[in-house]
Amino acid sequence: MERKLVTIVCADVAGYSRLIGLDEEGTIARLKASRRALIDPAIARHGGRLVKTMGDGLLVEFASPVEAVRCAAELQLAMASRETSFPEEHRIRFRIGINLGDVVIEDGDVLGDGVNIAARLQALADVGGICVSRSIRDQVRDRLPVEFEDLGEQSVRNIARPVRCYRVHFDAYTANASSEAPDRRRWLVPVAAAVALVVLGGTGFFLARNQGPSKPSTTPVAAAAPNTVGADPSRTASRLSLVVLPFDNLSGDPDQEYFADGLTEDLTADLSRIDGSFVIARNTAFTYKNKPVDIRQIGRDLSVRYVLEGSVRRSSSLVRVNAQLIDAETGAHLWAERFDRPRADLIEMQNEITAGIASALRVKLIDIESRRGQRERPVNPDSTDLAMRGWALIYASQTRDNNAAARRLFEEALKVDPHVVIALTGLGFTHIRDVLNRWTDAPADPLQKADELIAQAIVLKPDDAAAHQYKALLRRAQRRSAEAIAAAERAVSLNRNLAVPYTEMGWNYALLGQPEKTEGYVRQGIRLSPRDPFLVYWLLYIGGAQLHLGQDEAAVETIQQAIDADPGFPSSYGWLAAAYVFTGREAEAREPMVRWLRAVPGMTLTRYKALEQSDHPAYVAQRSRIYAAWRKLGMPE
Repeated sequence: MERKLVTIVCADVAGYSRLIGLDEEGTIARLKASRRALIDPAIARHGGRLVKTMGDGLLVEFASPVEAVRCAAELQLAMASRETSFPEEHRIRFRIGINLGDVVIEDGDVLGDGVNIAARLQALADVGGICVSRSIRDQVRDRLPVEFEDLGEQSVRNIARPVRCYRVHFDAYTANASSEAPDRRRWLVPVAAAVALVVLGGTGFFLARNQGPSKPSTTPVAAAAPNTVGADPSRTASRLSLVVLPFDNLSGDPDQEYFADGLTEDLTADLSRIDGSFVIARNTAFTYKNKPVDIRQIGRDLSVRYVLEGSVRRSSSLVRVNAQLIDAETGAHLWAERFDRPRADLIEMQNEITAGIASALRVKLIDIESRRGQRERPVNPDSTDLAMRGWALIYASQTRDNNAAARRLFEEALKVDPHVVIALTGLGFTHIRDVLNRWTDAPADPLQKADELIAQAIVLKPDDAAAHQYKALLRRAQRRSAEAIAAAERAVSLNRNLAVPYTEMGWNYALLGQPEKTEGYVRQGIRLSPRDPFLVYWLLYIGGAQLHLGQDEAAVETIQQAIDADPGFPSSYGWLAAAYVFTGREAEAREPMVRWLRAVPGMTLTRYKALEQSDHPAYVAQRSRIYAAWRKLGMPE
């Protein structure tokens, strides 16, 4: 009996019996034509093997989870495009489920639990959508321009344990799924809204900003750029230079135009606060409003590297904002995000969405510019190149090795130019992290270095909100939580949309023995930056506070979310082990405890207590039960 680990894709036609009842011959003919023109070529192109057809369904195996999801996204988009000329009730749409699992191979067929789980995921998928298992999510993550929405655990018949499922959002996916000529990619322009309505029940992104006829020209039309007289087309765009184009109002109500315009204005203001950014002023950006544009022409006209565009749709109860970042030199889509918010409090909701986009772009732009610098100046990087590479490493993963590598880059940057603020704060932050993550047994020296670096940054830029937020982390590491809260409040006063100051206030209240205040502040930070690289820390702040409050079941769930956010961060497993003990699952606690101690050799209770971030009596008393749980699980004294 042959067994192997494969990616299983299970797809079937939604409402097939109804479609056959409406038009049997037409449905079968279109389905066969789609198989020949789209489905079979796409499977072959991505290295898949069609195992079998099952009436209105398909079973396909892939060697690569990434290729399986890529193929599924392309097919869903291509089918949505192909069917737009038919009435809604006649359209052929697929549900797709994908799972990575061990299967039995028998006479070319695949059998076993891995297939059963894929079939269950397919049944859970939206019409025109994709549902995947956690194993697929973990393998794909950031390798494709898709997002994963956690649907929780679902039971599968004949499978002992429930399966965690994820809905795949692929609004931003723009790969050509068609087997026709490359210029047929124009279907992405006029039918973007139709695609997203089919796949996700909402609105999507537009590669062109006009809603023209159903068959527009494939040649982009550049809008004239008033107020750009004297623009030098030979001028090189500066780093982090961008323009925020007016967001499209797709609500069908001209009275809602102010909301889209308000988002554009707020984003322009917030993005201009990114250190080293150059953002085109609002008045110039609005000269492109309601005009067809060529992104690359805008880049040349305004001498910017990046263009941010998007759309807003408001219903009676929900506001959906789509945003995407485009490379103005190549027209390539670099990042995309969708924000759904209830419209109860429009002002608060607008602030949250603006902050979420700005926070995500702050991280993404640093990563993009870091890679660009490595390509364009591999031998002779300047100070900003080196500093951006350092921050890109910090954002990539919360590990000791990454921290050390980032420190070396920040030190090199300051040798080139000792006055680069993002290098000063970055270098200071690496020393702070050594202490906060217990990567050193001698905190005095790194904290002294961090104090000098952060102070120098604030002298150079007194109103830099980021510098004050790192001062808050420094004061926490120095066991000065009241001062940490004051520094975080100062950062918020300079930039209300920075997430870290809120999370710092939340955890510092826990360090002062007031864990009941923690979750509210930290959740505010998470709302502002829901996919932040430091999300693992923030969730652990909440989980730790819940343990201090005796909310142990809630803590298990929160800490597991932290592990999902960054499986490579060791401390999460120690916290999960303690939470398991408190909820009567001591047997389950052994594995994460072993994993934690293996990752931090030499860790003892005495050493851990010596490196605690607070000696407040209430905090110390709340920690005692956690120490007892670790002692019970074998942590050395």
